[in-house]
Amino acid sequence: MKKYLALLLILFALQSCYYPVKKDYGIYSKSLVFSKDQKWLINTIRTGVDSHHREMMDKETLKLFNELSNGQAYTLQMAKSQNIIQDNIPFQPENEDLETLKNTSDFNFLVNISTIKVRNDLDTSGAGEQFTYQRNETSAIMDVYDIRTMKKVYSFKASSLVSVEKGEKVTIFTPTSEMMTMKNFRSLLKSIKKNAVKS
Repeated sequence: MKKYLALLLILFALQSCYYPVKKDYGIYSKSLVFSKDQKWLINTIRTGVDSHHREMMDKETLKLFNELSNGQAYTLQMAKSQNIIQDNIPFQPENEDLETLKNTSDFNFLVNISTIKVRNDLDTSGAGEQFTYQRNETSAIMDVYDIRTMKKVYSFKASSLVSVEKGEKVTIFTPTSEMMTMKNFRSLLKSIKKNAVKS
């Protein structure tokens, strides 16, 4: 009987750390088409996560895009070190920025990823009963631009929210905004992998 009670307590605790990730593709298709002769440029990821998680983001993004494009993905840092690209690329590029890329490189697509911590009340509230409503809210966004047509061809936003009402308790299982940010980011990559079309 004690084993069942312990199992129920563990299941309850794990359930309390579950939270959904809301997905929004806007007007764009869920799928990206990967062709072996097309090159992908991954811009510097804009994020407020710690350096360890930032490094993970960089590695996981490059690995996935290389897998899907047969090794035709480059980070901005790689492109700069090989003197393919000279300048930084804005996160929301204007036509002039894309035209410069079109005229000075052989990249076909530009990938921009950013994460936002909208609110992080629960990171600093401490465990125990809360005296006010508190919440953590984060999102991650990926935009892909076709450099040849100079148009955005893909946009996906993954966001999540965890809240604790007045009188409820914060526990060790309550996710931090950093954990939520990483979950949102990984939702971006999972969606790309799941819906990728190879040609």
